[in-house]
Amino acid sequence: MSTYTALAAFDDEPTPSELAAIAAEEPVIAAEVAVVDAECALAMSPDEVTIRRHRRAVVALGVALRTAVETSTNRATSTAPTFVVGSPLSTARRVVIRPATRTA
Repeated sequence: MSTYTALAAFDDEPTPSELAAIAAEEPVIAAEVAVVDAECALAMSPDEVTIRRHRRAVVALGVALRTAVETSTNRATSTAPTFVVGSPLSTARRVVIRPATRTA
């Protein structure tokens, strides 16, 4: 009798094409993290330095997206995912934290 565990699906190593896709996404993911980090800093202290940091992060995300699109369209047999260039902030998630309200 064999037992199936939830971790059995993760026992296999990634294939070279999956690793290539992850490597192709890495600059975009890093740029998205920088935008979210800058937005968090902006929420804490909206001074001029933080605003410039956010602006630079948004521009860097746009560059990373354009570069990913160009490299994926230049390779005819690319295994990398196809990125769509849109608004640079379209991939960033906005989180609104509201104070807890008590109900009696």
